[in-house]
Amino acid sequence: MKCRWGGVRVGGDRVRSLEYADDIVVVAEEEEGLREMMRVLMGYLEGKKLELSANKSKVMVFKKGGGKEKERIWWWGEEKIEEVKEYNYLGYVIERGGGDRGQVRERVRRARVAMGWVWSYGERKFKGDVKWRLKLFDSVVKGILLYGVEVWGYTEWKEVESLQEKYLRWILGLERHTPGYIVREEIRRDKVRVESGVRAGRFEEKLERGKGGELGEVCMREKRKNERETRMDEWSKESIERRNFLCRCGLSEIAMNELGENKWKCVKGRDREVDGQERGEKIRASRSCVNYERAWGDGLPKYMRICKRNEGKKMQLIARWRCGNEELGNRYWLTEERKACRICGWERESLDHLVWKCVGIAERREEGREVKREDGRGYEWMRMIERMRRERGERERVREREREKERERERGREIELGR
Repeated sequence: MKCRWGGVRVGGDRVRSLEYADDIVVVAEEEEGLREMMRVLMGYLEGKKLELSANKSKVMVFKKGGGKEKERIWWWGEEKIEEVKEYNYLGYVIERGGGDRGQVRERVRRARVAMGWVWSYGERKFKGDVKWRLKLFDSVVKGILLYGVEVWGYTEWKEVESLQEKYLRWILGLERHTPGYIVREEIRRDKVRVESGVRAGRFEEKLERGKGGELGEVCMREKRKNERETRMDEWSKESIERRNFLCRCGLSEIAMNELGENKWKCVKGRDREVDGQERGEKIRASRSCVNYERAWGDGLPKYMRICKRNEGKKMQLIARWRCGNEELGNRYWLTEERKACRICGWERESLDHLVWKCVGIAERREEGREVKREDGRGYEWMRMIERMRRERGERERVREREREKERERERGREIELGR
């Protein structure tokens, strides 16, 4: 749109509007410039006999920081246009402060809906096939979750990571209190940040090479120029996030450029190593999964690979034992009374207690020592423990019903004596 007013300066040119199909965005650096552009746009649409929906149109004033808001009224003829703090443009939520939290929040919301469908479909079709269930997540849920990741991908978002960890707990049948680092280590799954950071870096590199359009190339050139001319403590939020991402991988901009054409592959490998080291440190200090035995290699543990699609319960039972869900002693937030063994009812329930000390177990002691192995050893022993717990629970419920009946009879006799 040609106009003498408004627009923002990008490089040596002034950009006044962005147009995509039937969506038009007009931009200006000052309030008066935007109002003049709106009047020009109104005349243009009237000349073309077109109409603009004031209800669907919004005005957003970009601003950083807090402070008292200036009250503004934007008129389109006799209708008012609402001023908003964020707006969804072409599927990306733009915030007036330049942040990305609104976009991440919207992506997580949409991905959570898709994740419920993907999980239920996997339960029906191949409950015990972890490999295919992960493929479903990557192809459907992650595609929705990472829309626009090229903009916000340098940051590690807690909401994004927790969504993936929640899905992993679902397919392994683990309880909600199972730490995310244990679940990801069990499946040998990297954090989402490993992929998102590399995608953001490759996108910026694509813009710098001019493969993302002329406007994108100019914007990236201006951004890099500002980084060179300003002090580090005055860098933009996006520049700081990129620097922190590279520092996490043990690289600088100069060192990364020296890696050659495969630099982003090297960056991804380094970030994976850092993620694995972080998991290892947390596992060693974990109180909710004591004596966890890490699986070696990059693939799934052996018991997941050998389980068939119809053996979902077997796979989940092994995973629960390996991840500490079947030992009440790992639940450090419970009282000592509630940590008692569910078979003998005496000492704190742990694997060592069940194997060597529990008076209610008189067989298969040696087999119980192997339940932490990645090849699924001791499965029959796990089933035996599960059966014994269920039987003891049934006996306890029968005794409780009998005690309740006895209390009812006592109350009845007291009523009779009172009469």
